Order: sequence, then C-alpha cells, then structure tokens
Amino acid sequence: RVIVNPNRMYAIEEAIRTRRRFAINVLPVAEKDQLIRLMRMRRRQPNKPELLGLTICENEHGIPFVKDCLRTIFCELEREIPSGDRQLYVARVIESREHPAYAGQRPLLFGEITPSRFPSLRKAARTAAIVTGSLDFAKKVLGRLRPLPPPNIAKATYEMGGATEPELKLILSYGVLDKGHTLTPPAAPAIVRGKVGICVVGTGWGAFHCGLIKRASPTSPLFVCGQNEERTACLAKAVGADGFFVGIEKAVADPRVQALTLALPHDLHRQAAEIVAGAGKHALVEKPIATNLHDADAMIAAANRAGTILMVAEDMHFRPAISETFQRILRGDIGEPLYFLAHAASVRRPRGWAAQSERMGGGVLMDMGVHYVRGLRLLMGEPDSVVASRAMQIDTKISGEDSVQVLFSSEVGWEAHMLLSWSSLRGNLPDIVVAGEQGTFHLWAGTSFIDYYPVAPRLLPQLISFVRPYWLQEKLMRPKMGRLRISLRDKESSGYLGEVKEFLAAIVDERQPVSPPKDARRDLEIVLGCYDALSRQSRVHIQPVEFEG
Repeated sequence: RVIVNPNRMYAIEEAIRTRRRFAINVLPVAEKDQLIRLMRMRRRQPNKPELLGLTICENEHGIPFVKDCLRTIFCELEREIPSGDRQLYVARVIESREHPAYAGQRPLLFGEITPSRFPSLRKAARTAAIVTGSLDFAKKVLGRLRPLPPPNIAKATYEMGGATEPELKLILSYGVLDKGHTLTPPAAPAIVRGKVGICVVGTGWGAFHCGLIKRASPTSPLFVCGQNEERTACLAKAVGADGFFVGIEKAVADPRVQALTLALPHDLHRQAAEIVAGAGKHALVEKPIATNLHDADAMIAAANRAGTILMVAEDMHFRPAISETFQRILRGDIGEPLYFLAHAASVRRPRGWAAQSERMGGGVLMDMGVHYVRGLRLLMGEPDSVVASRAMQIDTKISGEDSVQVLFSSEVGWEAHMLLSWSSLRGNLPDIVVAGEQGTFHLWAGTSFIDYYPVAPRLLPQLISFVRPYWLQEKLMRPKMGRLRISLRDKESSGYLGEVKEFLAAIVDERQPVSPPKDARRDLEIVLGCYDALSRQSRVHIQPVEFEG
C-alpha cells in the first residue's frame, strides 16, 4: 500500500480522485535541476510536462506516467481520507517498474531540492556555520533586533500552507489551471534564407517599411508603389529601390514581385489585400487588419482561396521584451500574474484620413489599442469582459476619440488596465507593467532591457532593514535596490524588424507565419468590444475564442 496527500489546489489531486489510478514517478538524483524548474513554475501553469521536455506515456492499464524515470509505481485508489486542504489517498500498488538505464543510481530526495545556484557551497557554508556556532550567534543577534513571537505550530502551519474550506472554494473558483492563453511569441527572430521580390505599397508609413526590408533582407529586390508618380519616384530613389509602380494593379502584375506590404489607410486594407491575393501574391498588411470583422473575414478567405500568405504587421508579437517576459512568466518568476498595466501616450494631432473615424475605424483605441491588446493576450491570456471610459476631447478636429481607458477582466483571476492618449504624455514610465504574487516586470518602450522586481528582497535591502534608527534606514533604502535589470539577448527595441523577417522567411520557407491573420482578427474583435463598452457605458462580455488542442 502507498499513501499520498496531494494538495487540492493543484490539478493532480482532481486527476487522482476522478481517474482512480495514478503513477508515482521517482526521478534519479541527476534530474534535480529539472525538478527545481517544475517547482518554480506557477501553480496553475498548464502543459508543464511539455514545457519541461517530459514525455507522458500510458501503460497497458491506461495510467499516465513520465517516461524514463528511475522507478515508476502504478497505483489504484482504494480509500479517501478527508484532511482539510490536502486529501489522504490510500492506494494499492498494481506494478512497480525500474528503468535499466538508471541501474545503480539513487533516487532524488525532497530534502536535496534547493533553488540555490551553488547548492554544494551553500551546504558547506551552512555546515561550517553550525559547527562553529556562528549560526546560533547570528540568530541571537537577529532575535534581539527583531524579537520573534512565541512559537505557535498550528498557526504557523496554517499560515504557511493551510487553507480552510471557504478559502479553498475561493481559490478554486478561478480554476486549478489557467487555460486562457492562445498565443505564444517566437523565442527568436526568423532567419531569411533567400531572396523575395517585394513591393511596398504606400509612400507615407511605407518609407519605414522600406528601411525594415533593407535590413531584414538586403539582397531582396525592393519596389515601391504609390498613387502620386512624383512622390513615389522620389521615395524609390531615396531608399534605393529597384523600381516603382503607380497603382497597385501594376505592382501585382509584375513577375518580379512575389509579395507586397500594404501601408495604407485602414479602410483600404480589404480592397488591397483582395487584389494581392487575386494575383497570387503574398501580403503583409499594416494593423489593424481591417476596421470591421466582415472585412477581416473577407481578407482571410481571399488568401485561403488563393493559397497565399496574409500576415498582419503586429510588432508587439515580435517585441523582444514581450518574448523575454513571456518566458519568465512561464518559468514562474512572478507566480500567478494578477495585473497588466499599459500606458501609451503622446501628443499627436492626426490629420487627413487618420482624423476620420469612419476611415480609421475609430481613434486612439483602434490605432494603438490593437498593439496592447496583443501584448495583453500574449502575457496574460484572453479577456472575458471589458468596461471603458474617456476624458474630455482635446483635439476637436478629429472625429475619433483622442484618449480612452479600458479595464479588462478574466474569469481566471487577472485584470488589465490600458490608458491610451493622443492628448497627454506618458513621461518616464514603462509602457507595460505585469504584476504577480511573486514579482513585477517593467517593460520600457525603445529599450533593450526589462526590469524585474522580485517580492523576495535582495541581499542589500535585507541588510538595510536591520539598520536603526528607522529614519536612517529610510534614508539608506532606495527603490532601485529591489530591481534586477535584465538585458535582452535580442537588442532590437521593438518588434518591427522581427515581423518583416517572419513574413519574408515564411515566403521563402513556404510555410504560414507564426502569427496568422486570425490573431489580428481576434485583436480587432476585442477592440470593437471596447468601443461597444464605451458607447454603452457599461461592462460588455467579450465573445470567447475557440481554443486549439
């Protein structure tokens, strides 16, 4: 017989209770680092085996187990003993298997698991402190500085790991697993392994596209397309293009052109994308994908019929800071994510088509909101509802809103706030903050680093906390002492170059891009939900997304 007591706050407890059969997987001591990674992950992280590179198999009894363990013990549940937040399960052993590859190795013991970077040095230092008596001396000194309360084992056990039934009900109301994620940012930029004849359509923001293409694939033939011949020729000369076209119809008809980037007014996206797909060419269209879902669906359908690539230029998906933060959230650096704060602001006065809400699709919310909705979906998951409000209009020359704030909520327990403005400045603040139970990340626009503020205090702040009197402690303590600045491997401060590399690489490799157009359609759907909430002045439910897998 074996007795196990899984925590009811973890998915494994429900699996044991419902399936009635389970496996105990004994790892060899050589797999200690892998188990430490598992323990660092946040409680509700789904797909933990896949993230750790573990293979889950099933034996002939239909019991899932971890492949390549030192020993696997297959069990069948016989009896349940309620014991608060942890259930006691008595099970009989059906079978026990040993892996021949680990013959002679000993099992990993729980007491040997430590997250220290230098466990052997840590153990030696602790042993020396105990033998010399310095550990007891240090405890006495700390005890005088901060007297400890009388010991209360029951209270300490409850506060450290216990939970009452009402507490468990509240905790479990958000789910034992966070299944709200649908997106994953690429770990590294794509590599363009061939030439692509590409034409930039649009002579305004299109100039920026030209620069990105030159950097992403310097040897690829570059063309420019516009409506005004003089302006188009001038841009083609300035960027060193191989030629130019007046009118998109001429561009798509040229055999030298395999793909086009569409830097056009929002209301022209559908028409241009359908022309490109009809000619059998690939298209990278600027965000938002369209101004309404009907047009977005038509664009996706046209590309599907033609068998061509349609990609939306959403740089947030390829922003190195987003990718790094995403990986660190998976690793468990901030525990359960609780809040996402986005603040994008600048004094801008749009004119021309951008000042017309019917062509723009709205105002600042449509223009900037799709970016941060994508960031939200990457780092937090899918929102379930939204409320929106706005301040007074400053720029009365535009028909769309020049500022707005939105508050998203999720049924899995997080919230997100976005403040978007063309009528005020952000100042020296991060544009994205992600706060969790174990730490906070600050993402700064235009930089190649992120800031991490762990809840666990670093050494220097811990030492200063013992300084007396308190006025001296406050004078010595600095907020930056709790900060860990993390340099990004990819030094690009934005995702613009990454999105262009991905588009070109997808064409060369004859594959779909890592961010298909349905991602941009979902961004638009959420933004349109924000506009609905703004007009209603009440909370609006966001249609759930269909999850894959």
